[in-house]
Amino acid sequence: MLLLKAATGFTGPLVAIVVSASLLVTSCNRFAAVPNTSSPPCIVPHGSGPGYDASIGNHQNDKSVCITIGERLLVVLSAGATNAPRWRAIHVSRSGILHIAPLTLMLSRGTTGTNFKATDVGTVELSSQRPACAPALSATTCDTIEIWRASIIVRAPPKPSRTGIYGSVMAGPTCPVERAGHPCPPKPVTAVVDVRNVYGDIVASTHTDSAGRYAVSVRPGTYAVLVITGAIFPRCPIDTVTVLSGSPRRVDISCDTGIR
Repeated sequence: MLLLKAATGFTGPLVAIVVSASLLVTSCNRFAAVPNTSSPPCIVPHGSGPGYDASIGNHQNDKSVCITIGERLLVVLSAGATNAPRWRAIHVSRSGILHIAPLTLMLSRGTTGTNFKATDVGTVELSSQRPACAPALSATTCDTIEIWRASIIVRAPPKPSRTGIYGSVMAGPTCPVERAGHPCPPKPVTAVVDVRNVYGDIVASTHTDSAGRYAVSVRPGTYAVLVITGAIFPRCPIDTVTVLSGSPRRVDISCDTGIR
């Protein structure tokens, strides 16, 4: 909990700042702390869509999020109630790690969003703020400020072998209708990835990670890449790929969830 009072010589009103969702505002300048439950040190955001690879929002407040170089991260903050104050533009704590990536996106009223692309390894903090009190109808004002922030940890992408196959396995759609401001992107698939030669023999096998990524080493040749989920859905196609010496091939597999 952080309570900032007016600086020396400042005669303005007292300003209270809500630093995380774990603080409960009991009045305009008094707080009661609500203990946080333990959480993973780093979240790999799931989901992707046209123009971005992963998305986060209000629920990732005070969380650490991991992405890799080259990935695009969509940040969407919703005001919630119709008359609630809107979040201000999202601020980046340092330059050189995340760059704004242009994306045509229709946001619903009361929603703030920015699309970033990870360009270098490192950690930055994204933050935004808004008045915690709804606009008053009378002359009475509330100087409480609510702050949203998330640490973004950018890692180097996994290095595929000099001769091999790598990529990601994603499944969609994840809801019948996607609405503006409430993206419904594909999600990573947890599965076994088998690579078979032209005779049907398994020459390599691996598991996808929490972001749906996989990588295997194989000799040059033509192979079939199969995703084994152990369930009827998602249903994943079989992809055929030719691997050349010293040139790893990327094979991204899109699976069907069956949602219509």
